[in-house]
Amino acid sequence: MFACLFVPEFPLQASILNVPTDAREVLRRSPLVLLDGPSSLLKVTSLNNAARSFGVKIGMTKLHVETCNGVLLRKRFATDEESAQEALLDCAAKFSPRVESTCPGTVILDLTGTTKLFGSLERMSCKIAVLARQRGFHLRIAVASNPDAALHAAQGFEGITIIPAGDEANRLASLDVRQLPATPEVHEVLDSWGIRTFRSLAALPPIALVERLGQEGLRLQDLAHGRINRPLLPVESVPDFVESYEFDDPVETLESLAFVLNRLLQEVCARLVSHSRATNELRLTLDLEVRQLQKSQEKEHYRHEWKLPVPTQDKNMLYVLVRLDLERHTFSAPIKRLTIEAISVKPRVAQGNLFAPPSPEAEKLEITLSRIRGVVGSNDAEGINCVGSPAILDTHRPNAFTVQSFSSVMEPQSVFAVVPAVALRVFRPVLETSVELTGKTPHFVRLWKRLRRVLAASGPWCSSGNWWDGTVWSHEEWDVAVKTFEGIGYYRIYLDRLKQQWFVAGVFD
Repeated sequence: MFACLFVPEFPLQASILNVPTDAREVLRRSPLVLLDGPSSLLKVTSLNNAARSFGVKIGMTKLHVETCNGVLLRKRFATDEESAQEALLDCAAKFSPRVESTCPGTVILDLTGTTKLFGSLERMSCKIAVLARQRGFHLRIAVASNPDAALHAAQGFEGITIIPAGDEANRLASLDVRQLPATPEVHEVLDSWGIRTFRSLAALPPIALVERLGQEGLRLQDLAHGRINRPLLPVESVPDFVESYEFDDPVETLESLAFVLNRLLQEVCARLVSHSRATNELRLTLDLEVRQLQKSQEKEHYRHEWKLPVPTQDKNMLYVLVRLDLERHTFSAPIKRLTIEAISVKPRVAQGNLFAPPSPEAEKLEITLSRIRGVVGSNDAEGINCVGSPAILDTHRPNAFTVQSFSSVMEPQSVFAVVPAVALRVFRPVLETSVELTGKTPHFVRLWKRLRRVLAASGPWCSSGNWWDGTVWSHEEWDVAVKTFEGIGYYRIYLDRLKQQWFVAGVFD
């Protein structure tokens, strides 16, 4: 048997779930409306029966609802519904280990073998309703021999409904056919035929129904009969991959710490493998024992985390990363407790290329980078990260880039055909020059200590930015063709309008 827990007007109930109990009961009895949408056009998405008695309907605007004196308004938040769904799943998990999160506000649980623990189906349903009310939910509960029959009964009947096995068609017969999961086009066809209830749909001849609606029509008829027995898709809770060890006597040497560290990482990775998971983020916490002259003791902590470029289950690679970090630090007190936490993700799936040489493993690259950080540090003199992969910044500032951690996520490739392109070979640093103008157009440019005549010029392109901080810039760019000993050369020059100085940015290949 299966039980369905259905929360009517789930968004509205979720919005008041965290309200104190007394205030929540007052809100339930009051005309309450939930609004959603852009701030300039809020509309009603959920309401209670008290609000319906005031004439409020789904889709009405906030301005229209405000004309109904006495109606309370609340704003819809997705976080409220997420936490409410988790609370509903937790409530169902108290009665069954197999719980399906069917949709927001609806969960289905398998009751096989639970009657020995909780009594009859009626008694168990009452216990579920009491626990749900304590959590702040007003539920409809239905029990049937298959999940879909229980779902439709919970959506269509108030209170607690128990459907004996084999009696599904009779008990569901009076339900509205619009409860069935069909497209608007199918519902429109059924309405045009005068089909209003499950009984009417179940009475249609199957062959004629398939001829007009296809296999979808036959599936809807089976749902109306209550005879589809599908398997549940239970929610799988991902365990926390955390291991810790508290030393009897605080340790001070790296060798003593490394022995325990290796064992903890081995246990964490073994659990990851057993759950078919991997990790791309590792966190280390060391609790230091600080003894002071005062009676009170203050504990200090050392924390560090690693963002890995690819998910991994390799304990040896993780051990080397942590050890390299510990070798670079000197702690002010002995270590009392060691904690390792791995954030689990799906394992990496990669397929080799038969026609390309094997590339270095990402794990070995991360260890190499960790060794480089130990020698040169992670940041430069200005505090900017200098070890990693270069990435272009979202700005119009010339030559602006940053350095970020390596990642195995590939950028989407363009589907357009490859066309010949002109490359600009940038000079770093840029070359100072002088320019003679004819009007506002460059006429002569000094290159390699000689004035070169400009044969053609294109521009200017003016750009500026970062006026809000100390890195403000303002450029006036030109592309020029000049005559040199080797022939005609194409260069990009620009005027730094803040310094009033011309520069050669690069040459076109």
